[in-house]
Amino acid sequence: MIDSIVSFRTNPITGEPVVFAPERAERPRAFGEEDSARCPFCPGHESDTPPQIVSCGEPWRVRIFPNKFPPLPLAEVIVESPEHRATFDRIEHGAEVVAAYVERYRAHDRVPYTAVFKNEGPRGGASIPHVHSQVIPVRFTPPRIANEGAGFLRGASCPLCGELDGTIIGGNESFAWLAPKGSKMPYQQWLVPRRHMGEMSELTSREIDDLAAMLRIASRAMLTIADSYNWMFLNFPRQTSAHWYVDLFPRVTSIAGFELGTGTFVEIVDPAAAAERLRQS
Repeated sequence: MIDSIVSFRTNPITGEPVVFAPERAERPRAFGEEDSARCPFCPGHESDTPPQIVSCGEPWRVRIFPNKFPPLPLAEVIVESPEHRATFDRIEHGAEVVAAYVERYRAHDRVPYTAVFKNEGPRGGASIPHVHSQVIPVRFTPPRIANEGAGFLRGASCPLCGELDGTIIGGNESFAWLAPKGSKMPYQQWLVPRRHMGEMSELTSREIDDLAAMLRIASRAMLTIADSYNWMFLNFPRQTSAHWYVDLFPRVTSIAGFELGTGTFVEIVDPAAAAERLRQS
């Protein structure tokens, strides 16, 4: 049914893909409306969502099910806590959540790309306030991934290995946390694996634990700046020259005419100043 609703179109000039999914207009807060009094992600409301794919714990701590209003077929929702007002920085089972990201990413390894991301808060694009992330298999290689993948191929060496081009905020044994020198958004950060790998499916159990710890710290830091943020896992399937990473930023400004019209971003917070503030949060 979803296949008959979702269609793929292209920009007539560039050929870049556009997903046309009119059913998405029916999801909660699609046009900024007030939240429903009943949260479909809370315990006891499981019948409000499609049947679950898998869950962790009994009673559940993490629950995964198909997206009821999918932008693309096979899209999934990962509800990260049974607590309605939880935020990722306060979830004690963060490693289980990140392990679920990795498991669901691996489950879709036959498609060209799988997007894994979090929209937190109203300005971050969350249609339901209950803490969750999304996994969306994509039938094409997204333009950003193709562009960055080509960049990795052009370089004589990996730009994310060795000395990183940016201001280090912190990190642990497995991940560096930095404010990239060429940031596009205020307080933008990257979580970069210290080990070279093209996609998150290669993470070990120890690296999953370390990533969960860094995501909790970054989430806490971003929530001191704004009530909304995004993080996106940038993977490069089957490309050994590439180095995957997590892109994160709080939503403190809007993308406006210049950015939309030119594709060029105007940054208003120096990465060094951003790193200092995030480090102290």
